[in-house]
Amino acid sequence: MARLFFALWPDEEVRKELSKVSYHFKDENFRLTKISNLHITLAFLGEVSEQDQTKLIDKAKSIKCNSFSLTLDTMGHWKKPGILWIAPETIPEPLKDLVVQLQSVIKQQGLYVDERPYKPHVTLARKVKQFTVPKEKFHIPWSVTSFVLVVSRSSDTGVEYHVLQEW
Repeated sequence: MARLFFALWPDEEVRKELSKVSYHFKDENFRLTKISNLHITLAFLGEVSEQDQTKLIDKAKSIKCNSFSLTLDTMGHWKKPGILWIAPETIPEPLKDLVVQLQSVIKQQGLYVDERPYKPHVTLARKVKQFTVPKEKFHIPWSVTSFVLVVSRSSDTGVEYHVLQEW
């Protein structure tokens, strides 16, 4: 069994810009997300058997999605889970379509699909009790040309994410 999710994986330039945003909060009492783990989740799968993983990889090959651009320009805080995030104010139609296609593939495999409305975001920090939106405006353009399947592994240094497959 492996803990998996589909995601948008930022390139080095986007990761560098996200790192600059995170730097603003280095002195706060937050648990910042490791720069190497920053991403936008498309669909969380949870624990998946090796057999289901192989079938998901095969089915994901059939997904058709045009490249698109998005801009991470809205910051926020979800109080109950204690998440500080940055997100696109406008969700591109190809992103919505990609999520729908992935959910279909996941359902065909008989796996659980979260039915809540999709809210793309990058988690910058966890265990955030309070948050005041900074006065500085952020504008991180992201040109999306692929999506990935990621495995989440726990280690002594925390959670590590590793890309298993890219389409």
